[in-house]
Amino acid sequence: MCDFYTAELHFTTDLETLQGLFEKMLYNVFMKSKHLIYILFSMPGIIVHEFSHQLFCSLSGVKVFKVKYFQLKNPAGFVEHAQPRNFIQAFFISVGPFIFGTIISLLLFWFAIHTTTIRPLLPTTYYLLLIFSFWFGTAIALHCFPSSGDAKVLLLETNRHVLHRFNPFALILYPFVFIIKLANFLKRFYFDWIYAIILL
Repeated sequence: MCDFYTAELHFTTDLETLQGLFEKMLYNVFMKSKHLIYILFSMPGIIVHEFSHQLFCSLSGVKVFKVKYFQLKNPAGFVEHAQPRNFIQAFFISVGPFIFGTIISLLLFWFAIHTTTIRPLLPTTYYLLLIFSFWFGTAIALHCFPSSGDAKVLLLETNRHVLHRFNPFALILYPFVFIIKLANFLKRFYFDWIYAIILL
């Protein structure tokens, strides 16, 4: 009787262990699938985000070494560039996606809302334009805020220019840098989606 009870107890424990492993595996698959769907949906935003970094590097005279607009791994995109010579360069390269992405998102949303005034277009063409405008506008808005890496680099650059170089521009823009850092933190609470809705 005791042996039977012990065997049954071990069997139950094994089942619970297997169930736990299965649930963990399902959770991991779900999270990976969820992340993949998000990455694919927001692909236009990732491309525009990295292009914005590259654009502001070019505008500020900072050499770009390598650009990856999109990839199905972490990070989803990146821009490798030379060290900015001053704070203004570092600041605008970091916030470039916010400036450029916001403008592009607003234009796409405006176009989507006002396409009803375009009479010559066929209904099918109109709906396709509407869907793509809303999709691209939303995807770009989701990636307006600097990534965690961008926010970290910007904060380090700001601290360096405030504490070691006593740069007045860095001091003036310090509150804005903290707002960017806070916005990046709030992305885990879907603040990027809230921003997309605000732009809409």
